[in-house]
Amino acid sequence: MDKEILSQIINRIIKCIIITICIYIILFLLPVDKPTGNLELCIYKNITGKECFNCGMTRAVLSVLHFNFKQAFEYNHNVIIVFPLIFVLYIYKWYIYIKNGRRKIWQKKQKALLHIYLE
Repeated sequence: MDKEILSQIINRIIKCIIITICIYIILFLLPVDKPTGNLELCIYKNITGKECFNCGMTRAVLSVLHFNFKQAFEYNHNVIIVFPLIFVLYIYKWYIYIKNGRRKIWQKKQKALLHIYLE
C-alpha cells in the first residue's frame, strides 16, 4: 500500500472516531424522559390522539445509550430490533467511508430505489 493511501485511511479512521465520540456525548447529554418537554413530535399522535408503532423510539434509543435497557424496552419494544440495525448501519457507513473515502455513499442506491418505486 502506498504511504499516501495509508495516511488517508488513518485520517479517515481518526475522523470517524472523533465524530462518533462527539455524537455519543451529545446524545448522552440529552434527557431521556421527554427531550422536547410537553411537545409531541409524532404527527400521527397529534392528528389521531393514538400512539403509533414508533412512539417512544427516540426515548428508547436514548435509554439504550444511557445503558438503561429495561427502561428502553418499556418505552418501545421494537428497540430490540431497531437499535442493533441502526448500530450496524452506522458502522457499515463508516466502513465504506474509510475504505472508499466517498461522501455520497447512497447516491446510486437511492436512484435505483427511486426508479423501482416509480415503475
